[in-house]
Amino acid sequence: MTARTSHPSEQTTQTGELPQAQAGPDVIDLGLGQPSPRLLPLGMVADAAAAQLGPAADPLVLQYGSIPGALGVRSALARLMTERYRHPVDPSELLMTGGISSALSFVSQVFAPPGQPVVCSDPTYFLARGIFESQGLPVVGVPVDDEGLCVDQLEQRLDTGLRPAFVYCMPSFHNPTGVQLAPARARALVELAQQHDFVVVADEPYVMLSFDDPPPPCMMAYDEGRGRVLSLGSFSKILGPGLRLGWLHAHPRLVERFSYHGALRSGGGLNPVMGSIAQRVIESGDLDRHIDGLRSTFAERCAALVEALRASIPQARFTAPRGGYFVWIDLPPGLEAGPLREAALEHGVAFCPGPRCAVERDLSGSIRLCFAFYEADELQRGVERLAPLVNQTKSAGR
Repeated sequence: MTARTSHPSEQTTQTGELPQAQAGPDVIDLGLGQPSPRLLPLGMVADAAAAQLGPAADPLVLQYGSIPGALGVRSALARLMTERYRHPVDPSELLMTGGISSALSFVSQVFAPPGQPVVCSDPTYFLARGIFESQGLPVVGVPVDDEGLCVDQLEQRLDTGLRPAFVYCMPSFHNPTGVQLAPARARALVELAQQHDFVVVADEPYVMLSFDDPPPPCMMAYDEGRGRVLSLGSFSKILGPGLRLGWLHAHPRLVERFSYHGALRSGGGLNPVMGSIAQRVIESGDLDRHIDGLRSTFAERCAALVEALRASIPQARFTAPRGGYFVWIDLPPGLEAGPLREAALEHGVAFCPGPRCAVERDLSGSIRLCFAFYEADELQRGVERLAPLVNQTKSAGR
């Protein structure tokens, strides 16, 4: 089942009490890192909910759930992941979560004593740092380049005494840069985790949204039974953020450590009702078809954004992503994201400024654009609104 076809003005407008981020018709906000309303398959979820919660449903779906999540949803998810990741996944390696943000809080509590540093890719997902710091964990940045996390620089810092509880990274279609972690670096990262006794926390919501087939390997493909990788996935990017449902994928002995967390022991598994609905969506085949539709749509939108950038702002430097949501742009010398954003808002376009994603680096000359929310023609208009401001700012020496 697919979402109904709507007029473009309906597709990218979301206001009112329900959405976290408001998007009106006057500003093309290329900072919104979320799917557009027409890509939210309400009918599909409604059909699954009716089937799972109807008269013949087991009332125990409303009971406290098992800590890792019901075996049915984990088995269905394992089959989907095995097919989509091209890597075998067993239900015993999965624990259902309330989404990646919730999972990061649990990981911080289980694997990092307060005060021990954690390493983040730099730049990083701009809200991750706040999650770690709210748990009393200082954050150390390690740069990202076109091949992902600079593992050699991490090794240098480890050799000089850095002892992180874990390394947080986004190996596939990194947020915000869109790059992929090179296989040699991924292997080296797991080797360092083994040598220096830390865990690699891989934030991987975009693996299934690769434009290519096969997708890049998931981080667990490099673990090889060592129990050094915690991979976090989410239904937010492949079904709907409002479900607040995701998963943790790791060696069973790491999964077991979460069973001792007080919140899970007290409240049981996270979001069992939505887990049951997700199980139905997977088993029906609807989610598989929906993911293919998302891949096609995002590939088209990404191509439109990249083409518009190359045509209208040729001096901007970026790497065209092969999946995910984002394009990371290094602005021409002399431009700063902050003043540019203020001017851009007055001309009906917005973006995520680079400093918001920084850990230790100066990223004032970079911006993040998202192609997931807007249609191809809207992405083109957004770039057309931005281009003269970049050229004007450049000529003025700002």
